[in-house]
Amino acid sequence: MRMGGRRWRLGAALLATGLWLWFIYARSAKTAELSDQESGVLLELLVKIFPFLTMHLIRKLAHFTEYLILGALLYLDWRLIGRGPLLLVPGLGLLAAAADEYLQTFVPGRSGEMKDVLLDCSGVLTAVCLALLLRRGKEKRNHGS
Repeated sequence: MRMGGRRWRLGAALLATGLWLWFIYARSAKTAELSDQESGVLLELLVKIFPFLTMHLIRKLAHFTEYLILGALLYLDWRLIGRGPLLLVPGLGLLAAAADEYLQTFVPGRSGEMKDVLLDCSGVLTAVCLALLLRRGKEKRNHGS
């Protein structure tokens, strides 16, 4: 691949990661009342398909999913940069989650929760594990094993 194409892909990937972090932090900056309203709308839609869902479960799934996507983006960034230990990916995910929860302590009605940091990190780690499994499967197919 040409170097210019590689730079463009890396720039696009880093931009996507930055925008996703902005999305996460923008959602965390909403007051508890606004956040509850948004979660309530989502719950109303999803409970028709999955009647077992609760507000608590919706919120926890949102944490996991936001950070699953962040983990996938961080892994892509890491692959495109092409150097550094893989531990950078979950390390950056942990840093982002801790910063997110800390920022929530300044938002009316919100609080920073260590258990949410752990849940966020599990989303990042799940993304990394899935990416590694997919990569391994692709390499096996390419090598005819």
